[in-house]
Amino acid sequence: MELAPRCYAEISLPAFRANVSHAKDTLAGDAQLMIAVKSEAYGHGAQALARAAREAGADALAVLDIAQGIALRETAPNLPLLCWLHSPTSDFGAAARARLDLGISGRWQLDLLVEQAPAMNTRVHLKIDTGLHRNGALAEHWPELVRHAAALEAEGHITVVGIWSHLADTSLEEDRSSLQRFQDAVAIARDAGLSPSILHIAASAAAADLPETRLDMVRIGIIVYGVSPFDDRTAQDMGFEPVMSVHAQVLSHSPQGDSATLGMGFGDGLLPPQDGRGWVSHHGVRYPIETVDADHLIIHSEGDSPLPPVGEWITLWGDPQGASPRAEDWASWANTIGDEVVASLAPHVPRKFIDEN
Repeated sequence: MELAPRCYAEISLPAFRANVSHAKDTLAGDAQLMIAVKSEAYGHGAQALARAAREAGADALAVLDIAQGIALRETAPNLPLLCWLHSPTSDFGAAARARLDLGISGRWQLDLLVEQAPAMNTRVHLKIDTGLHRNGALAEHWPELVRHAAALEAEGHITVVGIWSHLADTSLEEDRSSLQRFQDAVAIARDAGLSPSILHIAASAAAADLPETRLDMVRIGIIVYGVSPFDDRTAQDMGFEPVMSVHAQVLSHSPQGDSATLGMGFGDGLLPPQDGRGWVSHHGVRYPIETVDADHLIIHSEGDSPLPPVGEWITLWGDPQGASPRAEDWASWANTIGDEVVASLAPHVPRKFIDEN
């Protein structure tokens, strides 16, 4: 007999659709909008979130590798679907048959692609490193890469539809310098005979703070899930609402009546707070977190506040009304980033998808 869940995550598809639409209006502007659904849509559920992104007007989707792209192709049959992390064992033939867009940063990737998918006009986005050193081609290798790509395009093996990069987002000045390096790389590619139609370098931070980086497309990730990538502003400050709320049941009280056990732990993907900073809330009362174990956490009461009753469900993060902690709070307590808080949620934790459609 299947046991009742002691914790679960609720995923609001209406909130996600609204966030995608808001990103299109405020971060993309006149540019196309690519939504990242990598890492199972940051733990939310890639199939459902990819479908919702498409319904909300996303122009393209992004995942990390070919396997993830193939898994999503049926859900998004007509959207460009970019994947860019490759290895010598990557199946470029399967990628070409699934009509995936491939991020390419080295000649060996082009050669393997042509070997596995000759004369298939596979769509590629060539990636130049502009300072972040995040798997883009180095400047000294770029002229050879674009010349080789142009030759393969002339032979019908590939179509270079895009040139792209990542920004470090350490400062606006550094991002402007990276943008100039990117434009220089585009000029070299055009001189080699390439005519890419999509230039993209900006993610959430640059799209928000440096609109000139938006170019033809912006790539938006964790902010559309209602989790901020910024240190100085929340997602709500920018008009985005949480998509995931995580809930744990009160399983028992201590004999002394001063602590309670909740049914979620680090084995469920819950990141333990450091230095006693964590808390949960129930009916406006905050309860500090004592410990996080494999399958449960323990909270305690302070003063005369009664413990939440056994059987009650406690929202650990993501209450759209703001009564619970935010995912960003858990990130701060665990000395990490909000992406990891939501993406770490274990696959066995049930997801309940809420939809008004």
